Amino acid sequence: MTDRDLDPSASARSDLDGWRAAAGRNAFDTDPFFRRLLERHLGARFGRFEDRLRQVAEASGAELDALVAEANRDENLPALRRHDAEGRPIEEVVFHPAGHAVGELFWSSGVLAVLAEPGHETPCGALAYLLDRHGEAGHACPVACTAGAIKLLQRLGTEDQRRRYLPALLETDYRRRLHAAQFVTEIQGGSDVGSNGCRAVAEPGREGWFRISGEKWFCSVADAGLFVVSARVDGAGDGTRGLGLFLVPRLVDGRPNGFAFRRLKSKLGTRSMATGEIDFDGALGEAIGPLGDGFRNLVGIVLDTSRVHNALAACGVMRRAAVEAHHFAAHRSAFGERILGFPAVQEILARMRLRTMAGLATTFRILAMSDRLATGQGDETELAARRIAVMINKYWTAIASTASARDGIEVLGGNGTIEDFSAMPRLYRDAIVIESWEGTHNTLCAQVLRDFSTRGLHRRWLDQLDGEIAAIGNRHLEGPAARARQLHGEAARRIERLLAADPATASAHVRSVVDRMCRLSDWVALAAQADWELERNGASECLDALELYRLSVLDRVDPQDHPELVELWRRMSREP
Repeated sequence: MTDRDLDPSASARSDLDGWRAAAGRNAFDTDPFFRRLLERHLGARFGRFEDRLRQVAEASGAELDALVAEANRDENLPALRRHDAEGRPIEEVVFHPAGHAVGELFWSSGVLAVLAEPGHETPCGALAYLLDRHGEAGHACPVACTAGAIKLLQRLGTEDQRRRYLPALLETDYRRRLHAAQFVTEIQGGSDVGSNGCRAVAEPGREGWFRISGEKWFCSVADAGLFVVSARVDGAGDGTRGLGLFLVPRLVDGRPNGFAFRRLKSKLGTRSMATGEIDFDGALGEAIGPLGDGFRNLVGIVLDTSRVHNALAACGVMRRAAVEAHHFAAHRSAFGERILGFPAVQEILARMRLRTMAGLATTFRILAMSDRLATGQGDETELAARRIAVMINKYWTAIASTASARDGIEVLGGNGTIEDFSAMPRLYRDAIVIESWEGTHNTLCAQVLRDFSTRGLHRRWLDQLDGEIAAIGNRHLEGPAARARQLHGEAARRIERLLAADPATASAHVRSVVDRMCRLSDWVALAAQADWELERNGASECLDALELYRLSVLDRVDPQDHPELVELWRRMSREP
């Protein structure tokens, strides 16, 4: 008889060691659904990125998680340093060494460098997803903001702007990088960007350059070297049409460029990434794109990019929560058996896995659309459909992420609430924050309604999905394809009812319609992936996912009346 047999506490600690070891395995090799998604969407390019993805997953394992946890400790959070030793203003944000170590891995992954070549949104998203398993980690938001600046310059920048900024924005060396931020929100504005009052006055004798003054209330990535700032151009009028978009370097001649911090914000989550309140007083900035299109370009390029990265972060949290919860259940004993065998636990794990699969399927569907459009393979229907898909996917994956983080804590029990026991408390806090970033739920739903009522984009969105449904051809998917057509028809009718209503009624009902749209998107994305897998391999775990989605999400059946649910929970709760 061993000491382990005699000491229940030693046995329990040994089980916990087994949980940590199992949950910490390579996140690429142990994520077959993710690999199959990439194989489908990358096609022949998959082999080009496979080794890099595996290496990044290996490098971003337990050691990176420990660094992220260290940088998130209360005593190690970012701090503001306003002046140098001689009292001159420097307006610096100071980070713990662990935060910089995390940044070195993020940037060396090439998550931004791949964007140098058009049509590489999918590999960029794949790398971001692997890194985002740790939550925001102090660098997921900087990566998203920098990606937005890269695409802004690639699409709208002058040759001189691209020459000056792009090489450093695409840099893989963390110490030499230029990272970006987007400063839009003002205290009176929030999502009502048209009420912004920050002003831009033309700089005499320097065409295209402006002096920017005013307060920005919510400045994430406050340490960035390049700010993308919205400001009202003098004489341009009120509302969003009067807003221009500007590139504002942090330093000019080595000194702060006309800005000063009020404070750093103390946030619920994403705590190791600095968010501040900043006053601009004559900061020198240059216009990016036509002045009259500032708001359009802000939403269509910068916020669009961040919203996709927001969904990737949500998927990363969902996946990490599912992995942690599954392996904890597989190693934790209660009442003489592993809790993984309890149907109540299996139900939780099954729905966590289902959310993760659906979120990945819809998010990488959008990335694939982005790549086709960037390489000239898309059309106007896909462009319009993608715009709507990005907004509803950001909304839906953010909600799912918080739900999965909460479920993960439930599986871990009281241990799940302890800050240094697992990543779950940090993931839960980060998930709640990303629900609000880049557009609150109501803001996104309201924008969808405006795009439908003023631009008729619902037709393009429905047409795109109709084509994808028609392409599902495997004989094993006749039922799911028929259900997809039914869901499509229901969504179309609901949208038409919404648009026929008076504005107040439409505003009251749009969120429930968007929920239906999201369920349709989940269903089609999973069915399309199942179709590809069945044709390629003759089998697909998406069949179980679709059946569980049908019973628990679409039909919301009573498990007592549908005993097949218990078997589905068991199968879907196997190692994710």
